[in-house]
Amino acid sequence: MVKALFWNSQGALDPDFNRYLSLFIRQHDPDVVVLMEPRISGRKADRFIRRHRFLHSYRVEASGFSGGIWLFWNDLVSMDVFAVSSQFIHALCTDRNSGVKSLVTCVYASPNRLCRNGMWDMLHALAPSSDLPWVIDGDFNAILDSRDRFGGSSRRTGVCRKFGEFMQQENMTDMGFQGPRFT
Repeated sequence: MVKALFWNSQGALDPDFNRYLSLFIRQHDPDVVVLMEPRISGRKADRFIRRHRFLHSYRVEASGFSGGIWLFWNDLVSMDVFAVSSQFIHALCTDRNSGVKSLVTCVYASPNRLCRNGMWDMLHALAPSSDLPWVIDGDFNAILDSRDRFGGSSRRTGVCRKFGEFMQQENMTDMGFQGPRFT
């Protein structure tokens, strides 16, 4: 079984973040790590990934100090990246021990609703036509239920209709999360 960590880092240069990530990697030994919104790119990103001792990686660079998606993995899995946008990385993940395959989509959706709208159609086009399992995780910058929202205007629910339609069309299940709400 492949162990994966998906984390919206909101800035990978923070020393506290690096310390917590290193601790988590030591304790849980994930095969795949996905960081969203690292806010760094280029040589700094290369050094960060090398420091955490993952041999393979693929990334969508941050734009200035926003966005970005990093996918890195160890030798126990293979990742064949075959679709990329500024908002996601889509890959076929194979567990080298068992041969089990699954699709993995790592998302950092634009906080801008208009930029994000086209992403749902692109993801729908990537949906598997077979029984291949599909894990899609990340920061969608959208919510499915008004209870997932805190603060802001009381006139707006913040619920993203397109997100809900995507989840329903693709028969997706929200697996929940672990950690504090609204972070």
